Amino acid sequence: MATQAEIEELEKAINSGVKKVKYRDRETEYRSIEEMKGILRSMKRQLHNTRRVPYTSNGYSRRYQ
Repeated sequence: MATQAEIEELEKAINSGVKKVKYRDRETEYRSIEEMKGILRSMKRQLHNTRRVPYTSNGYSRRYQ
């Protein structure tokens, strides 16, 4: 599962043209900037799909959707 901090680190690396990214105790070297962009899109999609927002109906809190 991707975190916002990991996404930001990958974005910084892409913008600077670096293919090696270090986050906490992990270091990853990518084959190309295009590969990095594809992974970034996937990470953003994954992060977006896991956010859950409660909704209400008739004033009562309902389940998360």
